[in-house]
Amino acid sequence: MKRRKTEVLVLILTGGLGTRLMPLTASRLKPAVLIGGKFRLIDIPLSNAYHSEFRKILVLAQGMDKSLTRHIKDAWASDEKSDSFINFLSPQQIGAFDNGDADAVRHVINEIEYYDPDIVLIVPGDHLVKMDYRNFTDFLVRNKGDAAISIIPQPLHKAGSFGSIAIDEKSLITEFREKDRETPLRASSDDTFFASMGIYAFKTPVLTSALEEEGNLFGRDIIPKILKDKKILGYDYHSNNHIPEIIIKRDGNRMFEEFVDSSPDSLYWRDVGTIEEYFEANMDLVSITPKFNLYGKEWPFFSIHNNFGPAKIINPENRSGVESAVICEGSFLSDVTGSNLVISSLVFIEKSSLSQVIVFNNTKITNCRIQRAIIDKHVVLNNMEIGFNDEADRAAGIYIDGDSGIRVVPKGYSGSPLS
Repeated sequence: MKRRKTEVLVLILTGGLGTRLMPLTASRLKPAVLIGGKFRLIDIPLSNAYHSEFRKILVLAQGMDKSLTRHIKDAWASDEKSDSFINFLSPQQIGAFDNGDADAVRHVINEIEYYDPDIVLIVPGDHLVKMDYRNFTDFLVRNKGDAAISIIPQPLHKAGSFGSIAIDEKSLITEFREKDRETPLRASSDDTFFASMGIYAFKTPVLTSALEEEGNLFGRDIIPKILKDKKILGYDYHSNNHIPEIIIKRDGNRMFEEFVDSSPDSLYWRDVGTIEEYFEANMDLVSITPKFNLYGKEWPFFSIHNNFGPAKIINPENRSGVESAVICEGSFLSDVTGSNLVISSLVFIEKSSLSQVIVFNNTKITNCRIQRAIIDKHVVLNNMEIGFNDEADRAAGIYIDGDSGIRVVPKGYSGSPLS
């Protein structure tokens, strides 16, 4: 008799206000922020779910964002004739705002019981990761666990940012400490610890029972309580995640494609929750060999389709020189010098010099000099220097990240030199 396929319901959490990514999150949730010029962060877990053949998805909004709602509707329209779906649940629908991941899931218990899955998979909507969720849920079933947490080795200096986990030789979690900077649970290596990736798989009865406990956070409240009498597994992401891919290799002057069972970025994971992390993740994408590959053929990422023309670079005054750049459809660069650029769609730049700059869509830049900056959408800049003088930038209303010094020009900004 053929074994029944395990039914999985995916819950993608949008997170809360995203204060560490301000001002990019002043008018949008973190998963709505652009990555690589073309995609929104929410496209990453949605694409992973699609490739994992998990097509029953609830996106739980923990804050208001019309652009995210519109993006999911336009880019990820569900097929009404099939049993697959992507349902966006607003805070008003579920009665929950930013009170924590467990609280958000608790508010959709009725929906979970309605769909009656075998396993509930819970993933963040704002992380960069190329993950086959099937391996994760299969690991839970194969090892007869009640729940599983995806874990990844991290250096000790990051212990204050992630929950630390101890596992035994059978991958059973024996202890969980939430963001303990001073005494994290060390891995086998003295200078690393196993960090929780915030990705959980629960047997449905275990989840519904666990959420009867008090507490709004899985890591801080729920997991420590159920460790005593439930079999909670630690899924070693580095050892188990394998994404097949076609990679480009070089033999002397000859370049060729080669299929590999596990791509190099199968090991990659990044929480882009701060301005600096977000900026560095984008800068990595324009490097010669990025750690995270957006150009995969076997595991591509999907987003909204547009009909804009191809990007164009012209050099009428012989002053252009653009290198290491991602430039999206419909953008136009004239007499621009620059390096390490991520340019979104419908951007117009002329007679300007840019270095390490991210530009969101529908922005115009003329006769400017800019370095280490993020320019939000619908911005107009004329005859400005940004990133060279703290006092001048603050006076002009430009945000300066306190940790990194990276500039952020807010959405809708229009500026010329101060008179």
